[in-house]
Amino acid sequence: MVQKFLCGLLVLLSIVSVVLGGPDGQLLTYCGDLFNALPPEDRHACRKTYQSLQAVESHLGLIRLNRPLQDSNVTATVSNATALEIWKADNAIKTQQLLDGAGVAQRLGISPSAAVSLAAACFSNRLHPDAFAGRPLVSVLLNYFKRAHIISRIASGLRSACSAAGIPCELVVNVDNPHEADAWAAEVQSGLVVPVFSANLHEARGYNRAARAARGSYLVIWQDDQVPPADGPWLQHMIQLFQTFPQLGILGMNKYRLCRTKEFNNLGPGPTPWLPDPRVAVNPANASLGPAGQQQLLQGVSWTYAHLVDFAPMAVRASTYHALGGLEEGWTRPGDCGISGDWELCYRAWVAGWQVGYMFMAGLQGDRSTPSGTHKPNTAEACWGRQGHVGRHALQQRFMVPELSEQMCEHVWRLNMAHFSLAKPEDCPYGNQNTRWANCTSPAVQHQPGTS
Repeated sequence: MVQKFLCGLLVLLSIVSVVLGGPDGQLLTYCGDLFNALPPEDRHACRKTYQSLQAVESHLGLIRLNRPLQDSNVTATVSNATALEIWKADNAIKTQQLLDGAGVAQRLGISPSAAVSLAAACFSNRLHPDAFAGRPLVSVLLNYFKRAHIISRIASGLRSACSAAGIPCELVVNVDNPHEADAWAAEVQSGLVVPVFSANLHEARGYNRAARAARGSYLVIWQDDQVPPADGPWLQHMIQLFQTFPQLGILGMNKYRLCRTKEFNNLGPGPTPWLPDPRVAVNPANASLGPAGQQQLLQGVSWTYAHLVDFAPMAVRASTYHALGGLEEGWTRPGDCGISGDWELCYRAWVAGWQVGYMFMAGLQGDRSTPSGTHKPNTAEACWGRQGHVGRHALQQRFMVPELSEQMCEHVWRLNMAHFSLAKPEDCPYGNQNTRWANCTSPAVQHQPGTS
């Protein structure tokens, strides 16, 4: 009995030691006092500014040595020494003012210049990976399986689109059948392709593995039977949407639902019924999209808030993807398709406070020469039959709560009413044969019960 008690106590102590493990925030009093002197938002701003300043110093050094600049999110639109020096001076002044405003020097009993140096050291305790020079902004995630004839088309199409948009990209490929490794290895020399070799993990596990290898701020889930458009407006639109709307976590570019429980079928792919959103109009100086593409960017982006969006393409903020835990792997065995994984991720995003949207990708082509693996006679039933059955029931048990579904649908409707307008009333996507619910009248001007 005593032996069992001691064994249980040891197990409990080992658990407690794991739970209590972590850094000592007050180990160095100077850094601890500095952190306590600033509110969280100022600490975040200082940390980001200091690393940005270091990235600018690196760029200035390359310019002085007459060496080509590496792509960097921090200085994506700044490529000359004069502009970099101005940016550096302005941000150094802002940082000094932030520290002075919090009384850091007086609080620590040091000079203002010493406070700046101390802050640079203390706030370098955690790096922002997206500020590293040479880091991609967009990571396209591809789970590949036995479609050798399309490898070069996918790689070259994405390379052209990223180049036209002036956006640093990478294509992270989870190669599920390593016997075709040579074909993907041949694409690595361009600097775009990052292959990961596995063994028939298939969709959920494959995309999660690729996401862990990705370095971009935005992840785009891609399928191996899709050929991307060679031009880049969709990339510019996608990034501008994420940057304009900080709560937008997922952006579908295939099919979507405005309200899962009120619609009979998916909407799309195709343009949304709303007029282009002028808040997302962009005219990037570093893009070579041609007159048509530039004009499209100037007019704004046509998109919509959505309840759920389908694979693929599906774009997700990298931070959102990892915060949500990636795709659900527990619903599928190794080798199974990832059906329902897209909707499940959208549900988690809404519950966690993120928003979901849809944007049409013009020019996306399917590989018509060979049907997708999930549509072949020997595999279709395993995916659309058995795995579809598992996914539907698991999704229903986890999220199909009537009150929650109603609130999600109404929230999406209110967002659309507040943000978008129609060219003509008959374009309203609500209250029609497919979406037999709601209308396109703003909540603020709707007729209230009991009023005349």
